[in-house]
Parts: sequence; C-alpha cells; structure tokens
Amino acid sequence: MSTPTAAPPFNELQKQLFIALDGDISASVYDHVPEDVSRPWVTIGEVFGVPDNWHGGFGWDILATIHVWTQSQGFKSALDIVNEIIPILDHKRASLALPDSWTVVSIRFVSLATMRDPDPEIRHVPVQFRIVIHQEVA
Repeated sequence: MSTPTAAPPFNELQKQLFIALDGDISASVYDHVPEDVSRPWVTIGEVFGVPDNWHGGFGWDILATIHVWTQSQGFKSALDIVNEIIPILDHKRASLALPDSWTVVSIRFVSLATMRDPDPEIRHVPVQFRIVIHQEVA
C-alpha cells in the first residue's frame, strides 16, 4: 500500500483569490503590476501555510495577504477598497472554487494595517485572511 501525499493547491488558491476580486472591486487586481498602470490597484500577496493534517486527510491553515495600493494623501480611498474586499471573502467559502479534492473549511478576515509609503502620496493597506482547507484521502 502506498502512502498518500498531499498536493498543495497554492497556485490554485492564488488564482481563485484573483477570480473572486477581479472585476468586483473598484481597483484592478494583479499578481505582478505592469509598469504603465496607475493606482489604485490590488495585488495578491504572500501566502503563509502551516500543515493541518489529520488521520484520513491533509489540510492547510493559510494566512493570505492581499495588498491595496492607492495614490492619495489619506487612507479613505484605500479603506474604501478594503471595505469592498472583506464582504467578498470573509465567511464566503464558496468564493474560492478549489479543485474537487480540496474543500475550503473556512475563510476569515484577520487583520489590516494602514501604512504610509516613503512617497507621501502613496498609501498601502495589507489585508489578511485566514483560510483553512482540507483534502480527504480515499
């Protein structure tokens, strides 16, 4: 009998975050921002994953960061975009359609931080979601 192995779906998770947000918020969404694009924009950022395995399956407890970037003197426009993102993802397991073998157990808004860029006209707000996914082993 062979030992089953997990097939981490991190690329698919990034793709699904992009699909969930692109066209549904008032900023463009990117993995890599092209040179000639003006703000505001959102980037799908870092993913930190910790295995969440159990007898009979595999899982991941993931902290996914989405970055909001605006060009303004205050944070209002960036926070307006954050306020569009949170209802799309928070507690919305169906917003991420992972491959059939994976199930989104939960997705929760965790935190945000308002950050000033060295350029006084740029505002950055990283938004974090905790995503727990499981894969049943047959």
